[in-house]
Amino acid sequence: MEKFLSLIKKDKQIIEDRLNLVYKNENEFEKMCAYSFSVGGKRIRAILLLEAYKSYKEVCDLALDFSVAIELIHNYSLVHDDLPEMDDDKFRRGVLSVYGKFGQSNAVLVGDELLNNANLIMVKAIKSLENIDEIKNALSSSEIILNSSGINGMIYGQFLDLENKIDSLNDIEIINSLKTGELFKASILAGAKLAGAGDKDLICLENYAKSLGLVFQLQDDLFDFDEDIRLNKKTFATILGKTEVEEKIEKLNKFAFEQINKISGKKEFFVNFIDFMKKRTY
Repeated sequence: MEKFLSLIKKDKQIIEDRLNLVYKNENEFEKMCAYSFSVGGKRIRAILLLEAYKSYKEVCDLALDFSVAIELIHNYSLVHDDLPEMDDDKFRRGVLSVYGKFGQSNAVLVGDELLNNANLIMVKAIKSLENIDEIKNALSSSEIILNSSGINGMIYGQFLDLENKIDSLNDIEIINSLKTGELFKASILAGAKLAGAGDKDLICLENYAKSLGLVFQLQDDLFDFDEDIRLNKKTFATILGKTEVEEKIEKLNKFAFEQINKISGKKEFFVNFIDFMKKRTY
């Protein structure tokens, strides 16, 4: 596990260095955009995309560009989540959110810019390619990311969450899979497709990603259990109870392990990632 944690740390630093090149801080608005991802973050989605690519090919600028793009998309969603019409939160990770520091209007614009720039980064990366198969794979990879972050994924999940019409566990699972799980899944599938992974591997990777995406949300439900009980919030944990949720996590981890061991690419990182997730405390 020490070797794995060292790899996570190394990947995170590579992505941080790349993110620091996105905006040159030449004006106040660029500084606001850079601030949005300078206040911390685990970079898990970017790391997953990078490692999925590395399962099939050596890391390159193309993979790094797509990793940065998905991190910008994730951060744009956080910036907009903090707005008054959404979660109304002036703080994120213990410091002022973009909304809290620069105001509501600027936060809207920063989120818009991060999403726009993510697309621009992917387009420029694709334009630099010459091999037709690499171009097709990169286009498919960008399609995976944009499909999962739009109306078929994260954005629609946020819409359903705001509607707050939860009548069953199925409603909760749909919202969680769209709002959180889709971008989690896209990170792994986009990285693998970018590197040319075959359809059989992509199916197994999708099953793996869906399982761990749900594990991620179930863990959050356990972490927030006492607060959610106080707020009378419906989650897997508050409805099923802690014990049943913990059992569900074990079953999902077992299924993820079975699926990842079916791929033809390198699988060590993703096997270890299951154990990493088990030890997650925040």
